[in-house]
Amino acid sequence: MEREDAIKYLENLQQGDFLTVNIPIIADKKIQVTAMYVGKDKEGRYNFIDSGNFILSKEFLEKGNISIDKEYNGDIATDIYAKFKREQERKNKQKKYNRDYR
Repeated sequence: MEREDAIKYLENLQQGDFLTVNIPIIADKKIQVTAMYVGKDKEGRYNFIDSGNFILSKEFLEKGNISIDKEYNGDIATDIYAKFKREQERKNKQKKYNRDYR
């Protein structure tokens, strides 16, 4: 996907949508990372969850050789979503126990 199209695509992503981010490592070699979009931060950067977390700024996408694909690995996406749900449950449980019951 061309840079302009990729940025337009990212602008229209909904939280929870999956995609593949192609990150260049050496010359014409790229790593394909299946990721879930979790929204923008206060600086307007795009936040994703894969096996960890990563953030891409619009400027980095415009200047870099990163590309994105609408297609993604479904098995990896399922694992990412399960991890995300576990983390949300952990946070909710922690909030529940940290309440002041006065």
